[in-house]
Amino acid sequence: MTMTPTLKPVRNETDILPAWRGTPVGELLTLHNLGAGAGRYAHPQILIATCPEQQTGLRIPAGFALGVNGAAANLKRDPFKVSWAIGIGQVSAIAIVGHTGCGMVGLRERREEFVARMVAAAGWARPAAEQHFDHWGDLSAIEDPAVFAASEAARLRARYPKIPVAALLYDAAEQMLLQIEA
Repeated sequence: MTMTPTLKPVRNETDILPAWRGTPVGELLTLHNLGAGAGRYAHPQILIATCPEQQTGLRIPAGFALGVNGAAANLKRDPFKVSWAIGIGQVSAIAIVGHTGCGMVGLRERREEFVARMVAAAGWARPAAEQHFDHWGDLSAIEDPAVFAASEAARLRARYPKIPVAALLYDAAEQMLLQIEA
């Protein structure tokens, strides 16, 4: 049974969870949600993982972050990109940013739509489209973006124990980042 995480908005600096205060995660929350002014950055401060489907860009200044896109902000298939961001890019924090309305939710139920579109629009043979979905769809499908972001953040915390890893949810209606507490 999966626990539903708690979503915590940031409407002022005191709303930032203590774990994120004074970190690049806290700075990301103040930059995006509160419109804080940007500093100058000698190197990127944070790696931000988002879903390529996320339509609205985060309000962050040039040089503040490195970004990686993956279905539902999933970094399981990109371990070297994360390690490179830390080892060469010099980031000191990671934010996993899921979003409301994510197309990876309920993906399994959309198999026929996917297959038909790959046949009609991409010119694939039906068996190839079915095999492609069956192989990759399970790797991308999620039940809930906040639950997935929390689990992905927990996985990365175990892999990089000295790096703070935040689970966040972008609320498209409010255009706001919400903190996720598992």
